Amino acid sequence: MNSRLLALTRRCPHQFRRVPTTQRRWQQTVPPKPAMSSNPTVAAFRIVGQQLKVTLKYTGLTAASLALATAIAWQSYHLYIENYRESTPNELSYRARNLLHGAYVREHISPDYQVAANYVRKVLNIALETLDESSDIVIQLRLRLANDENRAGNVLEAITEYTRVWKLAPSPAVAKKLGDLYMRIGELEEAEQFLTWSFQQESNVTTLCSLASLYAVRRQFKLALPLLLQALKSMPEEEICLKGIVQNQLCEVMYGMGKTDEALGWAQASLESCSGKEDQDCRECGGVVSNNLGRLLEIKGEFEKALTHYKQAVAYAAASNDLGGQAQYETNVQRLTEQLSQEKHEGATVLSDVTSAIQPQEAKKDKGSSWLNSLFNKK
Repeated sequence: MNSRLLALTRRCPHQFRRVPTTQRRWQQTVPPKPAMSSNPTVAAFRIVGQQLKVTLKYTGLTAASLALATAIAWQSYHLYIENYRESTPNELSYRARNLLHGAYVREHISPDYQVAANYVRKVLNIALETLDESSDIVIQLRLRLANDENRAGNVLEAITEYTRVWKLAPSPAVAKKLGDLYMRIGELEEAEQFLTWSFQQESNVTTLCSLASLYAVRRQFKLALPLLLQALKSMPEEEICLKGIVQNQLCEVMYGMGKTDEALGWAQASLESCSGKEDQDCRECGGVVSNNLGRLLEIKGEFEKALTHYKQAVAYAAASNDLGGQAQYETNVQRLTEQLSQEKHEGATVLSDVTSAIQPQEAKKDKGSSWLNSLFNKK
Protein backbone atom coordinates (compact mmCIF):
# COMPACT_ATOMS: atom_id res chain seq x y z
CA MET A 1 0.00 0.00 0.00
CA ASN A 2 2.78 2.36 0.90
CA SER A 3 4.71 1.49 -2.26
CA ARG A 4 1.69 2.27 -4.43
CA LEU A 5 1.15 5.62 -2.66
CA LEU A 6 4.81 6.47 -3.13
CA ALA A 7 4.56 5.71 -6.85
CA LEU A 8 1.51 7.95 -7.23
CA THR A 9 3.31 10.72 -5.43
CA ARG A 10 6.23 10.52 -7.81
CA ARG A 11 3.93 10.61 -10.83
CA CYS A 12 1.81 13.58 -9.64
CA PRO A 13 3.90 15.53 -7.14
CA HIS A 14 1.77 18.72 -7.43
CA GLN A 15 -1.36 16.94 -6.14
CA PHE A 16 0.32 15.76 -2.94
CA ARG A 17 2.42 18.88 -2.19
CA ARG A 18 2.49 19.81 1.48
CA VAL A 19 1.29 23.34 2.25
CA PRO A 20 3.70 25.29 4.52
CA THR A 21 2.53 26.00 8.10
CA THR A 22 2.64 29.81 7.79
CA GLN A 23 0.58 29.67 4.60
CA ARG A 24 -2.07 27.50 6.33
CA ARG A 25 -2.29 29.97 9.21
CA TRP A 26 -2.65 32.88 6.80
CA GLN A 27 -5.42 31.08 4.97
CA GLN A 28 -7.24 30.45 8.27
CA THR A 29 -7.07 34.09 9.35
CA VAL A 30 -8.40 35.48 6.11
CA PRO A 31 -11.90 36.80 6.95
CA PRO A 32 -14.71 35.20 5.04
CA LYS A 33 -16.32 37.06 2.22
CA PRO A 34 -19.40 38.99 3.28
CA ALA A 35 -22.55 37.10 2.60
CA MET A 36 -24.99 38.70 0.22
CA SER A 37 -28.42 39.40 1.69
CA SER A 38 -31.62 40.32 -0.04
CA ASN A 39 -32.93 42.06 3.16
CA PRO A 40 -30.60 44.92 4.22
CA THR A 41 -32.62 45.59 7.42
CA VAL A 42 -31.96 42.12 8.76
CA ALA A 43 -28.30 42.43 7.88
CA ALA A 44 -28.09 45.81 9.65
CA PHE A 45 -29.72 44.42 12.79
CA ARG A 46 -27.34 41.48 12.71
CA ILE A 47 -24.33 43.82 12.62
CA VAL A 48 -25.78 46.02 15.39
CA GLY A 49 -26.35 42.92 17.52
CA GLN A 50 -22.76 41.84 17.11
CA GLN A 51 -21.47 45.29 18.02
CA LEU A 52 -23.81 45.42 21.01
CA LYS A 53 -22.46 42.10 22.27
CA VAL A 54 -18.91 43.42 22.05
CA THR A 55 -19.89 46.67 23.83
CA LEU A 56 -21.66 44.82 26.62
CA LYS A 57 -18.69 42.52 27.03
CA TYR A 58 -16.20 45.36 27.51
CA THR A 59 -18.65 47.31 29.68
CA GLY A 60 -19.04 44.32 31.95
CA LEU A 61 -15.29 43.88 32.18
CA THR A 62 -14.83 47.58 33.03
CA ALA A 63 -17.54 47.48 35.69
CA ALA A 64 -16.06 44.35 37.23
CA SER A 65 -12.59 45.95 37.29
CA LEU A 66 -13.92 49.11 38.95
CA ALA A 67 -15.86 47.09 41.52
CA LEU A 68 -12.76 45.04 42.31
CA ALA A 69 -10.61 48.15 42.65
CA THR A 70 -13.20 49.80 44.92
CA ALA A 71 -13.41 46.70 47.10
CA ILE A 72 -9.62 46.56 47.42
CA ALA A 73 -9.41 50.26 48.29
CA TRP A 74 -12.25 49.96 50.82
CA GLN A 75 -10.66 46.99 52.54
CA SER A 76 -7.23 48.62 52.52
CA TYR A 77 -8.65 51.75 54.16
CA HIS A 78 -10.25 49.69 56.93
CA LEU A 79 -6.98 47.84 57.48
CA TYR A 80 -5.10 51.14 57.64
CA ILE A 81 -7.45 52.53 60.31
CA GLU A 82 -7.34 49.27 62.28
CA ASN A 83 -3.54 48.91 62.25
CA TYR A 84 -2.30 52.50 62.27
CA ARG A 85 -5.04 54.77 63.63
CA GLU A 86 -7.44 53.11 66.03
CA SER A 87 -7.59 49.44 66.86
CA THR A 88 -10.98 47.94 67.72
CA PRO A 89 -11.77 45.20 70.30
CA ASN A 90 -11.42 41.66 69.02
CA GLU A 91 -14.57 40.67 70.89
CA LEU A 92 -16.69 42.65 68.44
CA SER A 93 -17.94 41.23 65.16
CA TYR A 94 -16.50 42.12 61.76
CA ARG A 95 -19.45 44.40 60.97
CA ALA A 96 -19.22 46.19 64.32
CA ARG A 97 -15.51 46.85 63.87
CA ASN A 98 -16.10 48.27 60.39
CA LEU A 99 -18.80 50.54 61.84
CA LEU A 100 -16.29 51.80 64.39
CA HIS A 101 -13.92 52.59 61.53
CA GLY A 102 -16.69 54.66 59.97
CA ALA A 103 -17.21 56.45 63.30
CA TYR A 104 -13.49 57.23 63.43
CA VAL A 105 -13.69 58.83 59.98
CA ARG A 106 -16.64 60.99 61.06
CA GLU A 107 -14.91 61.98 64.28
CA HIS A 108 -11.42 62.83 63.04
CA ILE A 109 -11.13 62.91 59.24
CA SER A 110 -14.45 64.29 58.00
CA PRO A 111 -16.18 65.52 61.19
CA ASP A 112 -19.90 64.88 61.46
CA TYR A 113 -20.62 63.90 65.04
CA GLN A 114 -24.26 63.10 64.43
CA VAL A 115 -23.30 60.46 61.87
CA ALA A 116 -20.52 59.23 64.19
CA ALA A 117 -23.07 58.87 67.01
CA ASN A 118 -25.31 56.80 64.73
CA TYR A 119 -22.40 54.49 63.92
CA VAL A 120 -21.46 54.03 67.58
CA ARG A 121 -25.08 53.42 68.59
CA LYS A 122 -25.34 50.61 66.02
CA VAL A 123 -22.11 49.10 67.35
CA LEU A 124 -23.47 49.33 70.91
CA ASN A 125 -26.64 47.47 69.93
CA ILE A 126 -24.57 44.75 68.24
CA ALA A 127 -22.25 44.47 71.25
CA LEU A 128 -25.15 44.10 73.71
CA GLU A 129 -26.28 40.97 71.86
CA THR A 130 -23.21 39.08 73.13
CA LEU A 131 -21.67 41.20 75.92
CA ASP A 132 -22.88 42.19 79.36
CA GLU A 133 -23.97 45.75 80.16
CA SER A 134 -21.21 46.14 82.74
CA SER A 135 -18.38 44.96 80.47
CA ASP A 136 -15.53 47.38 79.79
CA ILE A 137 -16.20 47.36 76.04
CA VAL A 138 -19.85 48.39 76.49
CA ILE A 139 -18.90 51.11 78.99
CA GLN A 140 -16.27 52.54 76.60
CA LEU A 141 -18.81 52.48 73.76
CA ARG A 142 -21.33 54.37 75.91
CA LEU A 143 -18.69 56.97 76.80
CA ARG A 144 -17.82 57.40 73.13
CA LEU A 145 -21.49 57.67 72.21
CA ALA A 146 -22.07 60.27 74.95
CA ASN A 147 -19.10 62.31 73.72
CA ASP A 148 -20.33 62.24 70.11
CA GLU A 149 -23.87 63.19 71.16
CA ASN A 150 -22.45 66.07 73.18
CA ARG A 151 -20.39 67.32 70.26
CA ALA A 152 -23.40 66.98 67.97
CA GLY A 153 -25.39 69.26 70.29
CA ASN A 154 -27.69 66.54 71.67
CA VAL A 155 -27.24 67.42 75.34
CA LEU A 156 -30.10 65.31 76.72
CA GLU A 157 -28.94 62.18 74.86
CA ALA A 158 -25.41 62.77 76.16
CA ILE A 159 -26.71 63.11 79.73
CA THR A 160 -28.61 59.83 79.32
CA GLU A 161 -25.53 57.90 78.23
CA TYR A 162 -23.25 59.46 80.87
CA THR A 163 -25.85 58.67 83.55
CA ARG A 164 -25.90 55.00 82.51
CA VAL A 165 -22.12 54.89 82.77
CA TRP A 166 -22.25 56.71 86.13
CA LYS A 167 -24.58 54.07 87.57
CA LEU A 168 -22.30 51.25 86.42
CA ALA A 169 -18.88 52.78 87.08
CA PRO A 170 -18.87 56.19 88.83
CA SER A 171 -15.71 58.23 88.31
CA PRO A 172 -14.61 61.88 88.73
CA ALA A 173 -14.35 62.34 84.96
CA VAL A 174 -17.92 61.18 84.35
CA ALA A 175 -19.17 63.30 87.26
CA LYS A 176 -17.49 66.38 85.77
CA LYS A 177 -19.05 65.68 82.37
CA LEU A 178 -22.49 65.39 83.96
CA GLY A 179 -21.94 68.58 85.94
CA ASP A 180 -20.96 70.52 82.82
CA LEU A 181 -23.95 69.20 80.86
CA TYR A 182 -26.46 69.92 83.64
CA MET A 183 -25.04 73.45 83.84
CA ARG A 184 -25.66 73.86 80.10
CA ILE A 185 -29.36 73.08 80.47
CA GLY A 186 -29.73 75.25 83.59
CA GLU A 187 -29.99 72.47 86.19
CA LEU A 188 -27.57 74.19 88.56
CA GLU A 189 -28.36 72.11 91.65
CA GLU A 190 -27.61 68.86 89.84
CA ALA A 191 -24.51 70.42 88.32
CA GLU A 192 -23.19 71.53 91.72
CA GLN A 193 -23.68 68.05 93.20
CA PHE A 194 -21.71 66.30 90.45
CA LEU A 195 -18.97 68.94 90.28
CA THR A 196 -18.51 69.03 94.06
CA TRP A 197 -18.26 65.23 94.20
CA SER A 198 -15.75 65.24 91.34
CA PHE A 199 -13.66 67.95 93.05
CA GLN A 200 -13.65 66.01 96.33
CA GLN A 201 -12.49 62.84 94.60
CA GLU A 202 -9.91 64.46 92.34
CA SER A 203 -8.84 68.08 92.62
CA ASN A 204 -7.74 69.17 89.16
CA VAL A 205 -7.72 72.33 87.12
CA THR A 206 -10.65 71.49 84.87
CA THR A 207 -12.95 70.77 87.81
CA LEU A 208 -11.93 74.05 89.43
CA CYS A 209 -12.82 75.86 86.22
CA SER A 210 -16.21 74.15 86.01
CA LEU A 211 -17.04 75.03 89.62
CA ALA A 212 -15.95 78.63 89.00
CA SER A 213 -18.20 78.78 85.93
CA LEU A 214 -21.09 77.50 88.02
CA TYR A 215 -20.59 80.23 90.62
CA ALA A 216 -20.20 82.83 87.87
CA VAL A 217 -23.53 81.77 86.36
CA ARG A 218 -25.08 82.22 89.81
CA ARG A 219 -23.35 85.63 89.94
CA GLN A 220 -21.37 84.54 92.97
CA PHE A 221 -18.23 86.17 91.59
CA LYS A 222 -16.43 86.34 94.94
CA LEU A 223 -16.53 82.52 95.06
CA ALA A 224 -15.56 82.09 91.42
CA LEU A 225 -12.56 84.46 91.43
CA PRO A 226 -10.31 82.60 93.94
CA LEU A 227 -11.05 79.25 92.26
CA LEU A 228 -9.94 80.61 88.89
CA LEU A 229 -6.82 82.23 90.29
CA GLN A 230 -5.94 78.97 92.04
CA ALA A 231 -6.49 77.04 88.78
CA LEU A 232 -4.30 79.49 86.86
CA LYS A 233 -1.55 79.25 89.49
CA SER A 234 -1.48 75.45 89.57
CA MET A 235 -1.70 74.98 85.81
CA PRO A 236 1.15 73.17 84.00
CA GLU A 237 3.09 75.25 81.51
CA GLU A 238 2.28 72.97 78.57
CA GLU A 239 -1.48 73.47 79.06
CA ILE A 240 -1.55 76.62 76.95
CA CYS A 241 -5.10 76.20 75.65
CA LEU A 242 -6.49 75.53 79.12
CA LYS A 243 -4.64 78.60 80.34
CA GLY A 244 -6.42 80.67 77.70
CA ILE A 245 -9.78 79.23 78.79
CA VAL A 246 -9.15 80.17 82.44
CA GLN A 247 -8.04 83.66 81.44
CA ASN A 248 -11.24 84.07 79.44
CA GLN A 249 -13.27 82.99 82.48
CA LEU A 250 -11.42 85.57 84.56
CA CYS A 251 -12.41 88.13 81.94
CA GLU A 252 -16.07 87.20 82.34
CA VAL A 253 -15.85 87.28 86.15
CA MET A 254 -14.20 90.71 86.11
CA TYR A 255 -16.86 92.01 83.78
CA GLY A 256 -19.55 90.64 86.07
CA MET A 257 -17.93 92.49 88.97
CA GLY A 258 -18.07 95.72 86.96
CA LYS A 259 -14.32 95.92 86.30
CA THR A 260 -14.32 96.51 82.54
CA ASP A 261 -10.64 97.44 82.16
CA GLU A 262 -9.49 94.36 84.06
CA ALA A 263 -11.85 92.25 81.98
CA LEU A 264 -10.38 93.68 78.78
CA GLY A 265 -6.85 92.88 79.98
CA TRP A 266 -7.70 89.25 80.78
CA ALA A 267 -9.47 88.87 77.42
CA GLN A 268 -6.42 90.11 75.54
CA ALA A 269 -4.20 87.74 77.52
CA SER A 270 -6.54 84.84 76.71
CA LEU A 271 -6.52 85.64 73.00
CA GLU A 272 -2.73 85.78 73.03
CA SER A 273 -2.61 82.33 74.65
CA CYS A 274 -5.00 80.79 72.10
CA SER A 275 -3.69 82.43 68.92
CA GLY A 276 -1.79 80.35 66.39
CA LYS A 277 -2.47 76.98 68.05
CA GLU A 278 -3.75 74.11 65.90
CA ASP A 279 -5.88 72.65 68.66
CA GLN A 280 -9.64 72.22 68.98
CA ASP A 281 -9.78 73.71 72.50
CA CYS A 282 -7.66 76.68 71.47
CA ARG A 283 -9.88 77.36 68.46
CA GLU A 284 -13.06 77.20 70.52
CA CYS A 285 -11.52 79.42 73.19
CA GLY A 286 -10.33 81.84 70.50
CA GLY A 287 -13.88 82.17 69.18
CA VAL A 288 -15.37 82.85 72.63
CA VAL A 289 -12.73 85.32 73.75
CA SER A 290 -12.76 87.18 70.40
CA ASN A 291 -16.50 87.62 70.78
CA ASN A 292 -16.02 88.84 74.37
CA LEU A 293 -13.38 91.31 73.20
CA GLY A 294 -15.80 92.58 70.59
CA ARG A 295 -18.45 93.20 73.24
CA LEU A 296 -16.04 94.98 75.57
CA LEU A 297 -14.71 97.21 72.80
CA GLU A 298 -18.24 97.94 71.66
CA ILE A 299 -19.08 99.07 75.20
CA LYS A 300 -16.05 101.38 75.15
CA GLY A 301 -17.24 102.83 71.81
CA GLU A 302 -14.43 101.40 69.67
CA PHE A 303 -16.76 99.99 67.05
CA GLU A 304 -14.27 99.31 64.25
CA LYS A 305 -12.04 97.23 66.53
CA ALA A 306 -15.10 95.46 67.91
CA LEU A 307 -16.21 94.52 64.40
CA THR A 308 -12.74 93.14 63.65
CA HIS A 309 -12.89 90.88 66.71
CA TYR A 310 -16.42 89.73 65.87
CA LYS A 311 -15.20 88.66 62.42
CA GLN A 312 -12.24 86.93 64.06
CA ALA A 313 -14.67 85.01 66.28
CA VAL A 314 -16.54 83.81 63.18
CA ALA A 315 -13.27 82.54 61.68
CA TYR A 316 -12.37 80.66 64.87
CA ALA A 317 -15.84 79.09 65.07
CA ALA A 318 -15.68 77.96 61.45
CA ALA A 319 -12.24 76.41 62.00
CA SER A 320 -13.46 74.53 65.09
CA ASN A 321 -16.71 73.39 63.42
CA ASP A 322 -18.75 75.23 66.08
CA LEU A 323 -21.93 75.86 64.11
CA GLY A 324 -23.90 77.33 67.01
CA GLY A 325 -21.15 79.75 67.95
CA GLN A 326 -20.60 80.69 64.32
CA ALA A 327 -24.26 81.63 63.89
CA GLN A 328 -24.15 83.77 67.06
CA TYR A 329 -20.95 85.55 66.05
CA GLU A 330 -22.26 86.21 62.53
CA THR A 331 -25.32 87.83 64.10
CA ASN A 332 -23.04 90.20 66.02
CA VAL A 333 -21.11 91.02 62.84
CA GLN A 334 -24.31 91.76 60.92
CA ARG A 335 -25.77 93.84 63.76
CA LEU A 336 -22.68 96.01 64.22
CA THR A 337 -22.13 96.37 60.47
CA GLU A 338 -25.68 97.65 60.02
CA GLN A 339 -25.23 99.98 62.98
CA LEU A 340 -22.02 101.47 61.57
CA SER A 341 -23.60 101.82 58.13
CA GLN A 342 -26.59 103.59 59.64
CA GLU A 343 -24.38 105.94 61.65
CA LYS A 344 -22.36 106.80 58.55
CA HIS A 345 -25.57 107.48 56.65
CA GLU A 346 -26.92 109.65 59.44
CA GLY A 347 -23.59 111.47 59.65
CA ALA A 348 -23.66 112.14 55.92
CA THR A 349 -27.24 113.42 56.22
CA VAL A 350 -26.35 115.75 59.09
CA LEU A 351 -23.30 117.01 57.18
CA SER A 352 -25.40 117.74 54.11
CA ASP A 353 -27.95 119.56 56.27
CA VAL A 354 -25.23 121.66 57.88
CA THR A 355 -23.69 122.39 54.48
CA SER A 356 -27.04 123.44 53.03
CA ALA A 357 -27.62 125.69 56.05
CA ILE A 358 -24.19 127.31 55.73
CA GLN A 359 -24.38 127.94 51.99
CA PRO A 360 -27.30 130.48 52.15
CA GLN A 361 -25.44 132.44 54.85
CA GLU A 362 -22.32 132.53 52.69
CA ALA A 363 -24.45 133.68 49.79
CA LYS A 364 -25.86 136.51 51.93
CA LYS A 365 -22.33 137.47 52.97
CA ASP A 366 -21.26 137.51 49.35
CA LYS A 367 -24.20 139.76 48.45
CA GLY A 368 -23.40 142.09 51.35
CA SER A 369 -19.74 142.29 50.40
CA SER A 370 -20.58 142.93 46.77
CA TRP A 371 -22.97 145.74 47.79
CA LEU A 372 -20.28 147.33 49.97
CA ASN A 373 -17.77 147.08 47.16
CA SER A 374 -20.15 148.75 44.75
CA LEU A 375 -20.82 151.42 47.32
CA PHE A 376 -17.11 152.15 47.83
CA ASN A 377 -16.54 152.14 44.11
CA LYS A 378 -19.19 154.74 43.70
CA LYS A 379 -17.47 156.87 46.29
